[in-house]
Amino acid sequence: MVLDQTTLAGNRAGNGGAFANNADATATIFSSRLNANSTMGVGGGAILNSGTLTLSKSVLAGNSAPINGGGLNTQVTGVSHIISSTVDNNVSGSLGGGISNLGTTTLDRVLVTRNKGSAGGGIANGNANVVIRNSIIRDNIPDNCNPLNTIPGCVD
Repeated sequence: MVLDQTTLAGNRAGNGGAFANNADATATIFSSRLNANSTMGVGGGAILNSGTLTLSKSVLAGNSAPINGGGLNTQVTGVSHIISSTVDNNVSGSLGGGISNLGTTTLDRVLVTRNKGSAGGGIANGNANVVIRNSIIRDNIPDNCNPLNTIPGCVD
């Protein structure tokens, strides 16, 4: 599936408020905005990814989840590539206000800021498979990354 120059706003779902990418599926989201979406389940206020996801030149802003990943929740089978994008002002009632990772997540030229969760306000990492390149993770509450010192390049 490809979403190009699309806005997904104000959606609500059980998991993946705006978009859920299933295991063995591939999705590309390019030059799009996912904002003010919410989930009532596991997480991914904007996106729940269990497959392969490329998010490029896009914005995840103002999304919410009661559990993990206010913006993006990458599940155990998921591989998420975030490129030249912004993850801003998302909220999780638990881990990963901006991003929650249980699979593999790569950030390249990404701004992760002003997100809020119980821990890992910017990024919560469940397995040490997060790679950060040329990205800025700052001003997240209560911390930028969690567990502390498990994501090279993320400083609190």
